[in-house]
Amino acid sequence: MKHENPSFANGMFKFNCPHCKGEIEIDAEQLSQVNTGYAGKYPCPLDGCAKEIGFPTAEEAEALQATASALAAPPMGGPAPAPPQGNPTATPPASAAAPPTAPTGAPQEIVMGFHGSKMASLEREAMSAHRLCVKTILHADCVKDKKDTFDDTVSEFLSSLEEDNLIGVHTVQYVADEKNGTDFGVLVVYRTTPEED
Repeated sequence: MKHENPSFANGMFKFNCPHCKGEIEIDAEQLSQVNTGYAGKYPCPLDGCAKEIGFPTAEEAEALQATASALAAPPMGGPAPAPPQGNPTATPPASAAAPPTAPTGAPQEIVMGFHGSKMASLEREAMSAHRLCVKTILHADCVKDKKDTFDDTVSEFLSSLEEDNLIGVHTVQYVADEKNGTDFGVLVVYRTTPEED
């Protein structure tokens, strides 16, 4: 099954497991490892799940990053971004270094979250009041028993959003398999506000 509610912020891709509904975090390098080494599918790393899920594709990752960059850009005539502090050529600390790679062909563990944590409470507190999310609805997932519910599914999801939280709806094309060829879907970009504790 494919991931749910993908988003990109602070250099991390976040999405929900369709089986356990838990939130998964992964950086660009780890996502690339899943897509190149495991054909985009990997077991859910959350405790007690371990069911295989489809991670965001390279194309979806690019769209998520582009959307996040567009939202982070200052408005026309707004202040310019502050210059970076410190020595830009300094070597990053060891804790920020990329994880060691396994030999070719060997399975490689993917460490989730900041420095290997799995969405600890500090990470939850670090989330902003408004969270950028992406929902991908694929046409093939909406066809069952020769009944096409794609339009109804998209309409129902859009109706569940507040109008002010809808950022955009973009069409996507993908190849499900060689037999069926190219199919289509939509990528909905929207904001959510976490519930008050």
